[in-house]
Amino acid sequence: MAFTVVYDANVLYPNTLRDLLIRIAQSGLVQAKWTNEILDETITAIDRNPARHSVREARAPPQPHERGHQRRLGV
Repeated sequence: MAFTVVYDANVLYPNTLRDLLIRIAQSGLVQAKWTNEILDETITAIDRNPARHSVREARAPPQPHERGHQRRLGV
């Protein structure tokens, strides 16, 4: 059984790290989750450095959105 992990904006923003962590999740070692708020924060960070990244890249992570995370994560 894979551990569930929350990928925060600080790991979704750098392309290399995001790529590595998404590949780890795709391999089945972990079950990746993130929220719309995390994606918004990622997009904001990318917008601050538009020459380095496109907003389309920030939207790349497919579907593991988590709802109701505040209650489950104690946020």
